[in-house]
Amino acid sequence: MKQTYLFISLFLIVLSLGFASNSEIVFNTTDNSEIVSEKNYDYVAVANCQNIVVQLNASGTVSIAEDAVNNGSIGTGVLTFDTDVTSFTCSDIGDNTVTLTVTDTSDGSTDSCTATVTVEDNISPTVSCPGNITVNTDPGSCTAVVNGLGPTNNDNCGVVLRTWTLSGATTRTSPGSGPGVSASGQVFNLGVTTVTYYVEDAAGNSGTCSMTVTVVDNEAPNVICQDITIQLDNSGNAAIISGDVDGGSTDACGIASFTVTPSSFTCADVGNNNVTLTVTDNNGNSANCNAIVTVQDNTSPDAKCTNLTIQLDASGNASVTAAQVDDGSSDNCGIASLSLSQTAFTCADVGNNTVTLTVTDDSGNTDSCNATITVQDNIDPTVLCQNITVQLNASGNATITAAQIDNGSNDNCGIASMTINKTVFDCGDIGPNNVTLTVTDVNGNNDTCLAIVTVQ
Repeated sequence: MKQTYLFISLFLIVLSLGFASNSEIVFNTTDNSEIVSEKNYDYVAVANCQNIVVQLNASGTVSIAEDAVNNGSIGTGVLTFDTDVTSFTCSDIGDNTVTLTVTDTSDGSTDSCTATVTVEDNISPTVSCPGNITVNTDPGSCTAVVNGLGPTNNDNCGVVLRTWTLSGATTRTSPGSGPGVSASGQVFNLGVTTVTYYVEDAAGNSGTCSMTVTVVDNEAPNVICQDITIQLDNSGNAAIISGDVDGGSTDACGIASFTVTPSSFTCADVGNNNVTLTVTDNNGNSANCNAIVTVQDNTSPDAKCTNLTIQLDASGNASVTAAQVDDGSSDNCGIASLSLSQTAFTCADVGNNTVTLTVTDDSGNTDSCNATITVQDNIDPTVLCQNITVQLNASGNATITAAQIDNGSNDNCGIASMTINKTVFDCGDIGPNNVTLTVTDVNGNNDTCLAIVTVQ
């Protein structure tokens, strides 16, 4: 006869029916959850099991009591419990089958059943990032290779996965996911980059940490200068820009501005001038170098002439200066000198004479123009007369020349001719006679004097 009873009344039912040891009865053991065993019993000790779930501790272990899976096992006396596996580690995560052996100490009867112990790991791993760091850009670069970024992680069962993500100035994800993956050795852009680590254990528990890597640019630009030569304009001015003296300056992070001082030049700066080129990069770092700006004035003066008329003096000489011939010559930087091809004139130069005015500026540039110098002799001869006495000849006549009347007449440029108004005398002229001597110089100037010619 097979009957089914609840364990809660099994012992009483067995006794009342008189089945102590040799009768076989099949019991279905039930509780409020799951049926874990169904068997025929020949003995009083009856084992009844239940499935349980346990959590690993921070050390990655968990232990259960010997009766942890007991679910109301019965017997006639005191029961003892023995579970074959009571200690579990990370390697046991998941379902584990254990066997519970129940012993009735009153008669030594035993029974066993199996149960499932589900081991779970619900402890999240911990991950600790290094502190925030600030580094300089690598020499000659606008980025930096940064090391020392590995985090420290811990888990009761060990981390099986670790990744990193870069965000902000640098965006990148880790190429791998091993437990030792680190962002160390990555190239970071200028600015602030957030490094986020993600770790995960075998049970899928996870943890994160973050840090920042700030890359700053403290490297000054590489400034290169070049010397240049510039020309003053017609106004005597010249200007340069920074690019004129820049010889190829560079900066890894980019150049924001160039300045050069001084940048304007005048005639006072003709020659070599030191200028300073200052280069500032996009992050405010600056450096400078010096260049030589050679200022040249290659603009010739503007020579202007005026014609002159001059008078020979009593000595037959005359002179002019360059300033007299200059008619307002000019130069962008100033005139150093005026010179004339001929400044002295004599009687031989009476008439028109072409002279050249040469204008030289402060830089040695020259220009010239021609002028006509008209030399005039307006000085009359100096006429000197002397009285003479002449004798009539046998024919009653006498003749004289101007030379006889002349008493040393002279002229600054020379006498061309001498004439007298009366050269022939006769008996009608006996006695004193007034004779006029006219002296004409080579330039047509003349003068006269009166002499007395006494005829005898």
